Amino acid sequence: TPAERGERLAEALSADGYAAEVLHNALGAQLCQHHCPVAHVAAEHPEICEAETQMFSRLLGSHVQRLATIAHGDGVCTTHIPQETKL
Repeated sequence: TPAERGERLAEALSADGYAAEVLHNALGAQLCQHHCPVAHVAAEHPEICEAETQMFSRLLGSHVQRLATIAHGDGVCTTHIPQETKL
């Protein structure tokens, strides 16, 4: 599922210094990055965060939505991963 892939993504991000975790909720999951090694650059170039969000969507196989970024002044980068729906 996208949330399970999110767990693996969080592990990979943490290995690269992002201190990431996935928090599950009734609507899906939230990928939280508690540290951003490139926040100072991303603050001047928000397209970096946009590209990262698009990459997460491709890697997770699901539409995702960025809720907050450290580069924008938020305390944590948060990306919503919606619950997988079955038709």
